[in-house]
Amino acid sequence: MKHFTLSNNVKMPALGFGTMNIFDVDECIKVLKDAYMSGYRLFDCAQIYGNEEIVGKALQKANIPRSEIFITTKVWFSEFEGDSVRQSILMSMKKLKIDYLDLVLIHWPYGNTYHAYRELEKMYEEGLIKSIGVSNYQESQLIDLVHFNRVLPVVNQIKVTLRCQRKQLLQIMSEKGIVVQGYQVFGKEEALPVYEDDKVKDLAIKYKKTVRQIAMRFLIQNGVSIITRPMERQLMEENLNLFDFQLTQDEMEYLTHFDMLEYNTKPSQDYQRTLSMLEE
Repeated sequence: MKHFTLSNNVKMPALGFGTMNIFDVDECIKVLKDAYMSGYRLFDCAQIYGNEEIVGKALQKANIPRSEIFITTKVWFSEFEGDSVRQSILMSMKKLKIDYLDLVLIHWPYGNTYHAYRELEKMYEEGLIKSIGVSNYQESQLIDLVHFNRVLPVVNQIKVTLRCQRKQLLQIMSEKGIVVQGYQVFGKEEALPVYEDDKVKDLAIKYKKTVRQIAMRFLIQNGVSIITRPMERQLMEENLNLFDFQLTQDEMEYLTHFDMLEYNTKPSQDYQRTLSMLEE
């Protein structure tokens, strides 16, 4: 498994397994054990998913060693005030049956995010959280957070697909030393033209991969960490099988052309305005 070295020198697996919408304990045990046996070492959770307790039981009953896995959870914005931040994270740890979290993210940039992030900073300094980051932050929101806080967020988890490549975001995050972690990387209806494209199919044949593996490899080569949630063992193994080939520069440039322009211009302008105001 490839790892990303975060700005605080913590190593994070490049590929992670999402736990959203898994509510049956027996199913969760099977799925997480299959994921672990396939090679997944990062398990991505969130308070709003409503299943941290189920995931905790499943990890325990599947005999998955805590020392070998990287566990992320995300704080929901209803917990951003007062002592709720700390208490909700301690509750997440209790539900997950662990005594520390590898990564905690601010789930959305809503509500009192400054207070929430500063509470995460305290827990980071105490060692209860090994890394802190954010989710669903646009460029201007992230640079604002960085400007007014002490600890650099190590990750920004946000939707990334071949139709939504976040080029400006990736550039800015790279400059700041922040890893972009993509979810919903296969997209929905808007991604279909990508997977029906003859040249993309030819690339899959050339490398003996699926078109989804081609899409994932493109993101990995662009420095994007990926969260997916394949429920079948075969798909789990396919999603991890990305490191025995490399797309050429011409192939990367071709896949770049599937991007939708509006995702790359408006955020950049917003970012520049925010940066200018902060520097005044």
